[in-house]
Amino acid sequence: MTQAINIVWFKRDLRLHDHAPLCQAINQGLPVLSLYVVETEYWQQSFASRRHWSFIHDCLQELRSDTAKLGQTLLIRVGEAGS
Repeated sequence: MTQAINIVWFKRDLRLHDHAPLCQAINQGLPVLSLYVVETEYWQQSFASRRHWSFIHDCLQELRSDTAKLGQTLLIRVGEAGS
């Protein structure tokens, strides 16, 4: 049996407060899968730095903690998400 779920892809906005897609997904009453994809191609760009990644890493740790408080898991995967 297949069950419908909502997937919320966190790409640039790594916060829960006032996150419209997440609020909409939760309000539909379906299970929610929160997802972040570490895009290796993005991190190979000349503008990407260790300091930049450190900030993203810290935001993801906070986001993981915040989603856990909502009873959700933040799934983090490495790969290319496409355009």
